[in-house]
Amino acid sequence: MSTKDYIPGKDAELVAWSANFAAQVAENAREWDIPAEESNEQQAAAAAFAELHAQADNPAKNSIIVAEKNAARETLVALIRNLAGFRLKNPVITDAQRIAMGLHVRDTTHTPVPVPVTRPEIDIDVLDVRRLKIVFHDMGKDSKAKPYGVNGAVIVYAVLDTPPADTTALTRSLLATRTPHTIEFTEEERGKTVYFAICWQNEKGERGPWSEIESAIIP
Repeated sequence: MSTKDYIPGKDAELVAWSANFAAQVAENAREWDIPAEESNEQQAAAAAFAELHAQADNPAKNSIIVAEKNAARETLVALIRNLAGFRLKNPVITDAQRIAMGLHVRDTTHTPVPVPVTRPEIDIDVLDVRRLKIVFHDMGKDSKAKPYGVNGAVIVYAVLDTPPADTTALTRSLLATRTPHTIEFTEEERGKTVYFAICWQNEKGERGPWSEIESAIIP
């Protein structure tokens, strides 16, 4: 069974899985406040799919039987998802019962968001007049993917006559959630030098270490 979906991908596996699912629903329908007609519909759909699957698996199968089997699977899966997504969210249903039905157990554990420990690298390209393109990625990696828990990169910059001693002199800032990011400048700033630094920021607003300060001439 896929770790991403509780519905088995193979028809043969779905036959057994859906029969168990329907049986569990029928057995607990009253306790779980599931109407009898929904329970009966679930059992009928599971039985119909099982029968058509057996016919389609026969050496004498034909395209009509296969099409009917596929349609029956779609109907069955839709009923299962509707029931699991609505009725079976009833809080009286235990995790043990969900497991018995073949469903995923609800995850109540929150994974803490780490403070970024790596720093991004930055590349600066000329995009157009008064516009620079900032391309960033995690240091030492070719992928543009951000580290786990990071929601973006904080970019600080300033147009200065001399190189800054540290990032405190870079007084303009923004949060870029995607790379590349475009920064526009004024006509008066053309030909001047702009200095940049960048760091990762997580979903809680906590920042990682700063990159090296880079510079570019404003086109």
